[in-house]
Amino acid sequence: MGKEHEDRTKVRILRVMMALLDRPFGYTKRDLSEMTGYSPDTIKHDFDCFRNVGLVLKRDDKHRYAFQESQPYKQLKNLLHFSEDDQYLLEQAIDQVSAHSKQGKRLKKKLHSLYDYHLLGHSYLRKPYLSKVDLLLQAKEEQKQAKLIDYPSSHSNSTQNRQVEPFHVSPPDDMLHAFDVEKKKLRHFRISRIKRVKLLDTSWEYPGHHRIIYTDPFRIVSEGLVTIHLRLSVGARNELIERFPNTLRHIEPAAEEDMFDFQCEVNNKFFGIANFILGSYVQGVEVLSPDSLKEHLRGLLRKMEF
Repeated sequence: MGKEHEDRTKVRILRVMMALLDRPFGYTKRDLSEMTGYSPDTIKHDFDCFRNVGLVLKRDDKHRYAFQESQPYKQLKNLLHFSEDDQYLLEQAIDQVSAHSKQGKRLKKKLHSLYDYHLLGHSYLRKPYLSKVDLLLQAKEEQKQAKLIDYPSSHSNSTQNRQVEPFHVSPPDDMLHAFDVEKKKLRHFRISRIKRVKLLDTSWEYPGHHRIIYTDPFRIVSEGLVTIHLRLSVGARNELIERFPNTLRHIEPAAEEDMFDFQCEVNNKFFGIANFILGSYVQGVEVLSPDSLKEHLRGLLRKMEF
């Protein structure tokens, strides 16, 4: 019974935490009590647990609560360093909430997008990833340069240290936007590929060059964009979402039963989307537009002929 009681306590605390993250200043203690089925005194004890791990709770004039947003990733890093058993309980808690309310589904979507559940797996709950995010955010806030230790580049096919000025950190996209000090160019780095981040004492030297460039749902950064329109079967839709979770918000039901429309802007080199179409064509993918995408796919197929 002791292990079962401990598990129920963890699930309850996680549900309370996710509710506060989803709707800051949206719940009183009594609201949380009614939502979880536990007494207000129990919720008060949960709040004490949050404070004990370094999370700061604020209360508005209507006695509704929210986490203080200063250094959120450092606070989450301290809280979310779970064992494998704890990670399994977190998934149970998310599923339990999702099964009973639309709010639960939003919570699950938010947690998945926060550290890209499909790309990073369970590592989005572990200290190494959160520590990198925390240091990159610190470099941005203090306008300091940072060194990305042992970064493997697909373009140069090499692993190097990169000295950069981080100015935009996006865990949902697993993307760091930074100015490469040595190459004197804007560069974009996958946070999950960075082995370690070292904060430097050197202040930014090139803030005038810092500019955020759009990242498409396939995590490709490009200034050249084109709008595409695909018709997907249920199987193709599921495959697209599982491989590229950020495409979900661009998918809508089509007029035909069990078919879906996918429309959004992607990079004009069609990186990511072309591989998906060629790999999932048998599942039911129809390219409606543009013609440039159709021609690009024909060119790839010609190169594959042997």
